[in-house]
Amino acid sequence: MIIAAIPKLIQNGTAIGPFALSLYMLAVGAALFKPNIAPTVLDQSPHRKHHVVVQKDGSKAIIDPEATSESIMLWFYLLINIGAFVGVATAYLARFVGFWAAYLVPGIIYFMLPVFLIWVNKALVKKPPGGTALEDFVYVNYLALRKAGIRGIGRKGYWDRVKPSVLAAAGDTKVYRYDDRFVEDVRRTMAACAIFLFFPIQQINDGGLGAAANAQSASLTNNGVPNDVLDNLNPLAIIVLIPIMNHIVYPGLRKMGIRFGPISRMTFGFLIASIGASSYAVIQYKIYETSPCGYDASTCDIDPLVSPLSLWLYAIPTAVTACSEVFINVTAYGLAYSRAPEHMKGFVMSLSLFMTAISTAISLATANAIQDPYLIWCFAAPSVIGFIAAPIFYFLFRHLDSEDFFLEEDAHPPTSDIESERNYDDKKVTGVSELPAKA
Repeated sequence: MIIAAIPKLIQNGTAIGPFALSLYMLAVGAALFKPNIAPTVLDQSPHRKHHVVVQKDGSKAIIDPEATSESIMLWFYLLINIGAFVGVATAYLARFVGFWAAYLVPGIIYFMLPVFLIWVNKALVKKPPGGTALEDFVYVNYLALRKAGIRGIGRKGYWDRVKPSVLAAAGDTKVYRYDDRFVEDVRRTMAACAIFLFFPIQQINDGGLGAAANAQSASLTNNGVPNDVLDNLNPLAIIVLIPIMNHIVYPGLRKMGIRFGPISRMTFGFLIASIGASSYAVIQYKIYETSPCGYDASTCDIDPLVSPLSLWLYAIPTAVTACSEVFINVTAYGLAYSRAPEHMKGFVMSLSLFMTAISTAISLATANAIQDPYLIWCFAAPSVIGFIAAPIFYFLFRHLDSEDFFLEEDAHPPTSDIESERNYDDKKVTGVSELPAKA
C-alpha cells in the first residue's frame, strides 16, 4: 500500500495494480493471523477449573478460569484498539501530507512485529496443530447428520446416537478413534458455532449497512475535521470502557453474587448495538430535514452542500455501537476458545471471524439500496432486526450461562500450593480473584 500511495503512481493512474495486490496480501495475512492470535494468548493461561490459591500471607483466593479468560481477552481487545486509534494520526496525515505517509506509519509498526515475535517465541506456550481432531470433528458431524437427517438437528438424542458406546451397544463393531467425551465436545462446539450465526446482525448495526455511515458523515458540517477522524472514536470508546468493565463493573457484579454470563453479556451487547443503530437513523432523518437538498443530502450540489448539523453528532452512535463490541466480540473470543476441543481452537475462532465476511457480503448485496433517499432504512432496518434478535438469542442459548466455561481439564494439574475447589458455593464467595493462573 505504501508503494501504491506514491504520488507519481496515483497521478499517472498505475497505482491500482499494487493497491489491489496489497489488499489481497492483507486479506491472506489476516486470515492466517487472526484465528490464531487469540488462542495463542489464551494458551498462556493453563488452568481450566476453579482453584483456591493459598497466598503468601496465608489467605486464600479463588481462581476462576472464566474470569481470568475474560480479563485476558479484555486486555487483548484493549491493545487491539490502541493500535486502531493510531488511525487518528493517519487520517490527518492522509489529509495534510499524503496517503503514502498514512500507510508508512502502520507499515513501520508491522515491520517491527516479526522481530518482536522472534524475541518472545521461546517464552510462549505453543501447542501443535491437531489435524486428527479436525478430521474426527468433521466425521462426527457427518455421521450424526447421516443417522438423524436434517430434521433431527437439535433434537434430543441427535449426538448420543453417534457415541462409540451407543454404536457398540447397537452392534457396530467398528473401532473409532474418538470416545464419548469427544462427541460431547463436538456438541458443545457446535452450540458455540450456532451462536456465531447472530454476529452479522451486530456487525451491521456497528456502523450501519455498507457505506451508509460514510454517506451520513459526508452530509454533516465538519468545520475542517476529516470525516475519518470520528470513525476512530470507535476504538477510543472501547479503550475507555474496557478498564471500567474489567476493574469496576465485572468484579463488582461478582462480589454481589450476580452471574453475568457470556450469553447475558452478548445479549446486552446486541441491545446496545441496536440502540446505536437507531440513533444513526434519527440523525439521518434530521439530516434530510435540514439539508438544502432534502432527501438527496449525500449527493447535494446546492450551496451549502451539507446539513448545518455538526459532524460531532455522528460521534454518538459511533461510540455507542463501539461499546457493544466489548460485550460481544470480547466474549466471543473467550467462548470460541473455551468451547472448542483442545486441537481445534483456531478452527472455531475462524468460524467466529467468518461472520465478518457474511456481514460484508450482505452489505455488498444491498449496495444499490444504500443511497438517498433510503439511508434512514439502512440504519433502521438492521436496528429493528437487532432488537428482535436479542431476546431470541438469549432464549436459545441461555443454558450456556450455567454450563462449565471450559471443556478440557487443566493443562497442568494443581501443585502443592493450589487446591482443586470443585464444590464451593458461589453465593458465599465475596469476591473472585482475577490473579493470573499459576503455571
